[in-house]
Amino acid sequence: MTILNMTSENLPTDMRMNNFCVVLTDLDNMIGECICHNADDSYTIWINSRWSSEEQRKCFSHALDHIRHNDWEKTNADEIERERHENGDIL
Repeated sequence: MTILNMTSENLPTDMRMNNFCVVLTDLDNMIGECICHNADDSYTIWINSRWSSEEQRKCFSHALDHIRHNDWEKTNADEIERERHENGDIL
């Protein structure tokens, strides 16, 4: 799966009913991805275009983990990342 060739067949089964807009853009080198849960219940995922395609795939997978766990409803980013890493949802 490449970010640019994403189809419903490439997505994990539990994510196929979600709508995504994936944007490759220049982010700070320390930021792999950023996610926005939109008012229409879709998601915009910004992926760092400066990173390798393998890192971008990992970032997309990491973003899906955040969506699975409804992390946009939480307020403490450090706690969210700690939870993802503890659960093996590591980048």
